[in-house]
Amino acid sequence: MVLTKVQSGGNYLIHAVAGEGDVRHHLEGLGFVPGTKINVVSRIGGNLIVNVRGSRVALDKKLAACVLV
Repeated sequence: MVLTKVQSGGNYLIHAVAGEGDVRHHLEGLGFVPGTKINVVSRIGGNLIVNVRGSRVALDKKLAACVLV
């Protein structure tokens, strides 16, 4: 399931990161790598705020759609 479809307040495990080279490398640099646990803090208009590896990160719909949980 893509990250854009999950509920706020849920804990999830990243299974894969999709996207073209630069997009995938950007997400991996932010800590979105397979096997990492994340927590969805809030959803605002399809955009997400998530906790990943101790940091709070905001993702727009396009980037969030590249993260498979």
